[in-house]
Amino acid sequence: MYERILVAVDWSATTEAVLDHTRRLAALTGAAVHVLHVRTTEFPSVPQMLGDLANQALAGGPTESDAGGAARRMVEDAAAALAAEGIGAEGLLLESAPGDTPQAVLDQARAFDADLIVLGARNHTRPSALFRSNVADEVTRQAKCPVLIVP
Repeated sequence: MYERILVAVDWSATTEAVLDHTRRLAALTGAAVHVLHVRTTEFPSVPQMLGDLANQALAGGPTESDAGGAARRMVEDAAAALAAEGIGAEGLLLESAPGDTPQAVLDQARAFDADLIVLGARNHTRPSALFRSNVADEVTRQAKCPVLIVP
């Protein structure tokens, strides 16, 4: 039934349930899993860029931000937990501009040739959420394969 599942995680309260549903589906179908986190990045300010360059010079090469390193470790840990249960899993961390997360998920689903996308429902409570859609809405509208939304 499913051979390639893309699971998009955002480390919100639903992430554990999203990973659990993915694990159960992959175990039943033998599907390979790609664990994806799309990290939204803002354009850095000049002082921030200078600080990053200074850190790189002191470290003798490029360094990864604490947030980027933590996100990478979480993705790798999620993939390792799936692999420990006999599920073929890989982790992937992507960066995107604000608002580009749905397209990044869709692009990765296409690149992986996913036949199922699993992600959490993210309920925005701020008033600004009334005027924009969330990642799950956009992915569901544009996906070329089934999408499982975990509440």
